Amino acid sequence: MMLSRIADSMFWIGRYVERADQTARILDVMLQSITEDAPQDVPAACSRVYELFGSWAADDADLTVQRVLDRLVTDRQNPSSVAGALRTARENARGAREALSTEVWESLNTTSMGMPRGVRPSRMHGAFQFAKDRCAVVNGLVDSSMTRDEAWLFLRIGQLLERVDMIARILQTHDLADSSDAATVMLLRSCSAHEAYIRSYRGRVRASHAIEFLLLDSIFPRSAAHCLLEIDEALETLAKLHGSSFDRMGTAEPGRRIVGRAAASLRFRSLDDIVADFEDEMEQLQKVTGAVTRALGTTYFHPAT
Repeated sequence: MMLSRIADSMFWIGRYVERADQTARILDVMLQSITEDAPQDVPAACSRVYELFGSWAADDADLTVQRVLDRLVTDRQNPSSVAGALRTARENARGAREALSTEVWESLNTTSMGMPRGVRPSRMHGAFQFAKDRCAVVNGLVDSSMTRDEAWLFLRIGQLLERVDMIARILQTHDLADSSDAATVMLLRSCSAHEAYIRSYRGRVRASHAIEFLLLDSIFPRSAAHCLLEIDEALETLAKLHGSSFDRMGTAEPGRRIVGRAAASLRFRSLDDIVADFEDEMEQLQKVTGAVTRALGTTYFHPAT
């Protein structure tokens, strides 16, 4: 049986690597749009960026692209910044060294140490590309060099939960009233879904189809529905490893119940029903990720004595 501290560390490695990757992807799209669109209100646009990441501007001096880069990319003390998330993932990896392959540990170490200490707006794309490429290497090595045991399962669950949380945040801040092609393409690009969407729908982008794709598509690996189904599968495997299973009375495992309800709420309702109170729906989806994290804590990470 895996030690609870190792399970906890593996879970947070998955979350923080995914957080770094997603943050880099989102900022690459949003900050490029701010710097290239001359008529745009830069302070208002920067404020929306902070809002997406659950942060805020202390004063007007923070409402510049440079300050966004300083706070959300290179600040190693901020676990929600790209560099900070990678640093925290590395610290968790140090505590779970025996559960990781040497390749994964070395790649995490290289990735964290390689993030620049400062980034100028003119060079930001290179920093984002470095973070995205290195996170892809880490995830590729996790998949190719680790046994599908408990350690891998906890890391995978963390990765998927973070992905659901991020997609909900992006959609929550999206203006549903703006159905223009430009806004819809930017939404899809922020979620790394534009090319996959085009291949799936084979035509002009439509706002309703984009939201449907990001929330409900069961075979797109970044959609909320797909991630929830994958989390449920991983939790089922974990439960079996710990001697529990889904019996005739259902599951007693709280994490699976939360995930199952959330997945059913998405997959068995119409899109019109979901978008009727869209901001609240996305808020509830974010709360699901927090509730599952707490359930994992009480079940596996910090079980009652």
